[in-house]
Amino acid sequence: MVCWPAACRHSARFFPGFENDLARAGAVPVRVAQDIQYERRDVGVLPKRDFGITLLCATRPLIELVLRRQAEAVANIALRPECRVTGIVPLASDAAIRRIRFDAGSGRSEMLEADLVVDASGRGALTLTLLDALGGQRPETTEVGVDLNYATAVVPVPSGASPDWKLVLTQPDPPTLGLHAVLVPMEDDRWIIAIADHGAAARLETWGEFLEASRSLITPTVYNALRYAGPPYGIRHYRFPVSVWKHFERLPRPPRGMLPVADALCRFNPIHGQGMSSAAKQARLLQDLLDRAAAEPDPIAALQAGFMAEVPSVLGTPWKMSTTADLAVPATRGERPANFEEAREFEAAPFPRCGRRAGRPSRHDGSRPGAAPLQQAGGARNHATD
Repeated sequence: MVCWPAACRHSARFFPGFENDLARAGAVPVRVAQDIQYERRDVGVLPKRDFGITLLCATRPLIELVLRRQAEAVANIALRPECRVTGIVPLASDAAIRRIRFDAGSGRSEMLEADLVVDASGRGALTLTLLDALGGQRPETTEVGVDLNYATAVVPVPSGASPDWKLVLTQPDPPTLGLHAVLVPMEDDRWIIAIADHGAAARLETWGEFLEASRSLITPTVYNALRYAGPPYGIRHYRFPVSVWKHFERLPRPPRGMLPVADALCRFNPIHGQGMSSAAKQARLLQDLLDRAAAEPDPIAALQAGFMAEVPSVLGTPWKMSTTADLAVPATRGERPANFEEAREFEAAPFPRCGRRAGRPSRHDGSRPGAAPLQQAGGARNHATD
């Protein structure tokens, strides 16, 4: 998993020293775009340039461990481990939050008083259940059905790994090929690789099947990296059916003290890496609004109204970026926006803005004057070079 610059920057605002602690814990620094092999069928490999931005790549458990330690050091934060929130309890006489109910791990149920409940539970089931209990309407939703299936494997970095890149992003080639992959370094000298496909029925159960799928990508980069890697620590399978934006911001009278954030508000296709940065930006917006609302006669109402008014501006750009890419795949379920073809033409356009002259492809290794179009070896989409 990658701690994208926006996520790291906003996390460091809440927890000074977060990036340094994450790096000391073993996260791998990756320079954008110097250390990234970004591959597209139409333009080849994007030029390697140092943009002065660094990613930190680590497993999710490591990122969460560093964040947890930072949170534990804050005096007015209390963490309750091995607990699970089971309900948001409103006042009996009004549509306002009074407390939350949670299981304390031993099977007993407890209550906690709350003026404000921030629901970051993932799918927003707690908030939706609360709306149902109050007899209120559920929010409108915008959905883009991607039916994404992906498999991930973790392998030791082989001794002969390429010195030219640390991270690989191999894009699909819609509408003919929906297969794409990402290879990311992480702590303890390992790679995590995800191979994703839209609507694939068969799962990649074995390492041989995983390698064979990597041969079908638009370049041989991932296959050539993995063919010399040791056996994986296991293959995991995931399915993501639909990206969904629950428009809580459009509710005329949301329950007082209820604030869904992150995936409870908007779930992105994870292959595009938008969710973590979006959540961090929402947390920053919440902090800014808390500072402003403190001086209002009713801080809770001011905070809630302000967040719902401004959060669409945080979600709009990443939503368009991820869904436009997904809608280029014919099997994707969802309404194409009026400017969809224009957006697709922009996505497919040559990249003079990345240092390439229009009409002149760049070299496969990213150097100038730049590479020939991506080559196929051994037949259509068979890029293995034995």
